[in-house]
Amino acid sequence: MTIQDTIAPLGHTIIALSAAPAIGSESLDWAQYLNEVSGPIEQRPSILIVPFSDIDQAQAFAEQAPIKTNYRIVAVCYHGANGQEPEIAASIAAALADSNDPALPFNGINLAGMKPVEDQYKLKFERMEAAMHKGVCMIQTGADGVPEIVRALCTYQANPTTGDPDDIVADINGALVLDYTRKVVRQAVRRNGRRKNTVRERDNLRSLILVELIKLDDAEILQNVRQRAKELTVLEDLTDRFRVNVKIPADWVRGMHVVAATLDVY
Repeated sequence: MTIQDTIAPLGHTIIALSAAPAIGSESLDWAQYLNEVSGPIEQRPSILIVPFSDIDQAQAFAEQAPIKTNYRIVAVCYHGANGQEPEIAASIAAALADSNDPALPFNGINLAGMKPVEDQYKLKFERMEAAMHKGVCMIQTGADGVPEIVRALCTYQANPTTGDPDDIVADINGALVLDYTRKVVRQAVRRNGRRKNTVRERDNLRSLILVELIKLDDAEILQNVRQRAKELTVLEDLTDRFRVNVKIPADWVRGMHVVAATLDVY
């Protein structure tokens, strides 16, 4: 029995590994597992934290095809923190679990449970940025000497269907917002599960979902909900008359990661 078989029935939202899986089949197994448990059948979305203490190894892991097309994996690296891989994963998992706003970015969050690396292992921002562009979540030693998150990126870098470069859910906040939105809508729908599949009931269901989406918009978790309201549809399935298909526009609020200022000198 694999570890995935063991934990699958238990339910989870964050899985923190103490060491990275081997490149190849082990990595593929985790990517497939996340897709399965987070899919429409199981509906138990989860995020995988994979720790590294070497930036080149982290980048090589993130560049694998099944990894760079998966937005549920965080390949987190604190370069030079040899032997601290369990603490790296646990610290990131704790930061994600502690957040009460899925859209709020994690930039600059202190990770006090880790020891700062020696100066010889500190990297130039240019090198960290190159790794982040490949889907690596970097940790650096902050000005106060405490390790901190640079940016909580997931490994998603390419469209899984076309393989084209794609950054629509580059931050792990994308997964957090989508999971939270699905949870809110599902709970609202389940509060009264007895519905006839009629035009009136489908309209009522659409109105119910729209109310919840507007709440998320007001909380700055989603955006442009009112402007995109016409894109929200609840339609009877063409072949299964016991089913309706709901299409929800989910324009999630991005983090402000870059502040580009120009000084006008007079």
